Amino acid sequence: MASPPRLVSHTAAALSERRARLDTLLARVSGPPGGEMLHDLRVALRRIAALARLTGDVPRKGDGKALRDAARDLRRALSVRRTQDVARSLLLARFRRDPRRRAVAVHLAARLAKEGDPGPSPERTRALLARLRRAFTRRDLAFARLHDPLTGTADPLAERMLAKSVRRRLRRAAKRLHDAGTPGPAGLHPARILARDLRYGLEFAGDAMPAPDALVPLLAEFQDAAGHAHDVAELIGEVRSLAGRSRAAGRREALRLLPPLLGAEERAVARAQASSRRLLDRLELSELEWS
Repeated sequence: MASPPRLVSHTAAALSERRARLDTLLARVSGPPGGEMLHDLRVALRRIAALARLTGDVPRKGDGKALRDAARDLRRALSVRRTQDVARSLLLARFRRDPRRRAVAVHLAARLAKEGDPGPSPERTRALLARLRRAFTRRDLAFARLHDPLTGTADPLAERMLAKSVRRRLRRAAKRLHDAGTPGPAGLHPARILARDLRYGLEFAGDAMPAPDALVPLLAEFQDAAGHAHDVAELIGEVRSLAGRSRAAGRREALRLLPPLLGAEERAVARAQASSRRLLDRLELSELEWS
């Protein structure tokens, strides 16, 4: 197996880029983030966690765990608010041109905004962010120590260890996704997570591993399709929850939204499954080897 050149430096640069991206996003935030800003923050945190997991066994096994966990915990703290934002947007979009149900959808969207979880407190957010920044600093220092200060080149043993670890983790991620097969409705979200982690890993590997050219677009397509199916399923859960907390007349009105939403979910699942089959067909032909 050939090794990609300067993978240690590539990892250090990727960590720096992800930290800069996060800081740029945070500099634009005033108050609790929402909408596209919240979406972008959560994507940035997922990419940080994925890189920490992929490269986490260098210089020692488990060294990336602190950064992975810190990014994951901040993202999870923000996730409830994002779920509610998406549910409101989908609800209003789905029934915007439905005169029989539009008023009910607008009313439920307003209830979601009023009754929803506000997300973590500013104090909690600051504490999670400080923890993430400390973990970043430790990883930056760890990779800096792998370089010879005189030559600027990385320790050859660290290069070999990192190349072996990244390749092993990518192949393991591909196998888990392949073995899961075409998922049913309940399996779409777990399969989406597997696809996302494999995609982020292949994007990190870049030109050093030829597989991204064929796989990344299919992984992204499946992520989008499975993500939409998941969003519709969560919206259905929110509508049912609101209906359950309503009086009889309001409950009946809310439940009138379910038939078209259930039909939308069925179509979304079918599209995601078709995307999964295309992805799995290509995955069988892919060799995850360094060029």
